[in-house]
Amino acid sequence: MSELLTRLDNARMTPLHRRLAWSAGLGIFLDGYDLSIIAVVQKALGQTWKLTSYELGAIAAASLAGAFFGAMIGGRIADRWGRKAIYLIDLLTFLVGAILCSVAWDPWSLAIFRFVLGVGIGADYPLSATYMSEFMPVKKRGAVITWSFGLWIAGAFASKFVGLTLLHLPPHISWRLMFLSGAFPAAAVVWLRNSLPESPRWYLRNGQPQKAMQVLQQIDPTITTNEASAMLEQQMQTAQTPRLHWSVLFSRRYLRVTLFCSLPWFMMDIMAYPIGNYEPALIHSLGVHSYTASVLAAMALDLVFLLGYVPLALTVDRTGRVFPQTVGFVGNAIGLGLIGFFALRHPAAAPPMMVLAIGLFVFQVANSYGPGSTTYLIPAEAYPTDLRASGHGFATAFSRIGAVTGTFLLPEVQKLVGDGWLMMMMAVIGVLGAALTAGLAVETGGKPLVEATGNTHATALNAAASAAS
Repeated sequence: MSELLTRLDNARMTPLHRRLAWSAGLGIFLDGYDLSIIAVVQKALGQTWKLTSYELGAIAAASLAGAFFGAMIGGRIADRWGRKAIYLIDLLTFLVGAILCSVAWDPWSLAIFRFVLGVGIGADYPLSATYMSEFMPVKKRGAVITWSFGLWIAGAFASKFVGLTLLHLPPHISWRLMFLSGAFPAAAVVWLRNSLPESPRWYLRNGQPQKAMQVLQQIDPTITTNEASAMLEQQMQTAQTPRLHWSVLFSRRYLRVTLFCSLPWFMMDIMAYPIGNYEPALIHSLGVHSYTASVLAAMALDLVFLLGYVPLALTVDRTGRVFPQTVGFVGNAIGLGLIGFFALRHPAAAPPMMVLAIGLFVFQVANSYGPGSTTYLIPAEAYPTDLRASGHGFATAFSRIGAVTGTFLLPEVQKLVGDGWLMMMMAVIGVLGAALTAGLAVETGGKPLVEATGNTHATALNAAASAAS
């Protein structure tokens, strides 16, 4: 590995690192806000338009479908033309999408505008994760990305708080204001991101070492002119290998990594997103009869997220990524399976409130400690610079297939099989997620990022995959 990358990997945390983390984290906050606002807004929408379950499912799933396309396209653009090339455009899409949603005139126009919003959300996932991973020191990378991604749940909590505050207004006004509220933080994040530098790793991979050195000197001002000249000279002598094509994600060398990044995330989204999107309504159907109380219970569950997320952020650079993800999936299965078991034992009555509280508590803590965070982190570390955003984008897009499927079908499945079997089906998905994580495991924690110009980490990554077989 070049001395320039070594200095980047071993740099101390600086104000620039923190600004990068906040700019990414606040974008993730917006993801959580805009995706979760639908959990509250559906009540006002239903009162305004008398929605069928299919229309409700289409509106809830539209942003996730948009995220599929945004992740696929955004990742490729970021690898080809630079991280910053689209880092502002995706936030502008947030801004425009939120405004358009607030002026929708029927359910299908709203679904289309939510799709547009989702494109920006999907693009931001690989961009924010890649951006952070390429700047952060090796020893802090997992913790910083985890801390930043935790702002997703802050966005989800804020959306419920704002929604509950506006819910007392006439329905035809309240849902428009709920959607419009997402535009204001989006404008603030656009301003914050405007002055950020391009990734030095992307500069290096695209034959611009002087620009990479300029960014490194912003990160580490102690680098002297002589040191900078020596590092540049060494970098100039490093042979550039041909750029990797997108299809390499599915080659023998990276297929296992791609499956590991994509399949568990798919399982997590098909299980967690429907629950999150319909959380108040689901809690309501399981026995909490006041809609306001259901929203407050959902907000309390968002706060429970801290009980898993904080321990993960504090330990992820020591425990690695595979262990918490496996444990988290098992916990998901236990929590949802507990609710399902009691619902099936007493189909004519709602599960006891204590059972409901314990089951959802276990699910939320396990998800925040494991796959709710680690599935976002792992793809940002597993690919070389040529493919890092593309690989993360593919994993994000693939996971959104699960999210769209679960979100669109959940109302119908709930009516068809009942709450008990629905929870048991979700629990089985948790078991499958744990099995896929353990079976495909490739540990990415504590290692320098993969670089296509050097074989050191690629060899280590392949060795780890072979050892896990």
